[in-house]
Amino acid sequence: MITINERLLQATNGQPYPLRTLSWPALPIMDACPVQAPYGHVLVLTTDGALHGVDLDSGASVELCRVELPELPPDRERLPPSLRLHASSDGIHAAIVVDQGQHGIVVETQSGAITMRLDGGDYHAEQVPFSACFLRHEGRNVLVHRTDWNRLDAADAATGKSLTERTIAAYESGKDLPEHYHDYFHGQLRPSPDGSRLFDDGWVWQPVSIPLAWSVTDWLGSNPWESEAGASVVRVAMRDDWNTPACWVSERHVALWGTADWDEEEFEESGKGPGVRILDATVQAALSADARWPMDMDEKSRVLDLFSDGKRLYAAADTGMTVWDLATRAQIGDLPGFTPRFHDAARAALVAIGPQTIIEFPLAWLAQA
Repeated sequence: MITINERLLQATNGQPYPLRTLSWPALPIMDACPVQAPYGHVLVLTTDGALHGVDLDSGASVELCRVELPELPPDRERLPPSLRLHASSDGIHAAIVVDQGQHGIVVETQSGAITMRLDGGDYHAEQVPFSACFLRHEGRNVLVHRTDWNRLDAADAATGKSLTERTIAAYESGKDLPEHYHDYFHGQLRPSPDGSRLFDDGWVWQPVSIPLAWSVTDWLGSNPWESEAGASVVRVAMRDDWNTPACWVSERHVALWGTADWDEEEFEESGKGPGVRILDATVQAALSADARWPMDMDEKSRVLDLFSDGKRLYAAADTGMTVWDLATRAQIGDLPGFTPRFHDAARAALVAIGPQTIIEFPLAWLAQA
């Protein structure tokens, strides 16, 4: 049984907020995901390849299965490779992939059966997290995953059957690009809250970051080439770098970390500073005047991720978390020492993960402050 410790986290304004810390008794945690499953609220991956279900209310945990983990490649020039866990919302399927790497597996969590072996290609795979995420489509769990540097596919997670079968001819030097050829390196994938659109933090040769968004409904329902050049594809921004913190703040809009604007003449960013840009990811439109949202933050702190519950924006940095009101753009909280790994929308909580701890912060307390 996991030990649960209730304690208060003191915000910089003196306001105390409750945290629930679960002390992990087994081998160190590598990663974890929120789920809504009979076995609990969190799916945990440990260093021995075991998947555990954890009930955050009772502290009960159960080992579900154990698998052979994908091998990590040698460190390269950018980020070191690491294992990342993804899970379907019902907790039935999980993907264990190598960020900044090429391979991964899909697992049926209760049995440990491998339903898919993933290969994202080795062409500059070290530049990005492994492109993967789960969606629900027509009553089944679907895994979207990179099958080459410039190609995404979607598959039934239970069987591995492709839902996006299509033919795209290979590029031949000196010739025109083939129809549907996508000269684009796919990056980290983030589904919209209802799963109807995907945000792809990818890049192209200059190199420059050009995050894209498109309709999952159109892609899986009518046009398997939608992710390449479909009518719903939107170029959300142009930036110097990819692997940038981002999140959906509504079904239409995403928040991208960094306030810089793109200078077409200089072909680089200008006006860099802490803050975000709130951008429409459903239509191709000029940048609105109020898209930039500068934030008064310590520029020495490194923002690692962004989260939103539709009312507030949470900036998770290496030094702690700041909380911002989306409507007024005012800072409403500063919680040093708490850096969440994920947002659990079902429990309305942010959760931080350490090698031996799971820490839950209920968001309801912010509304009461």
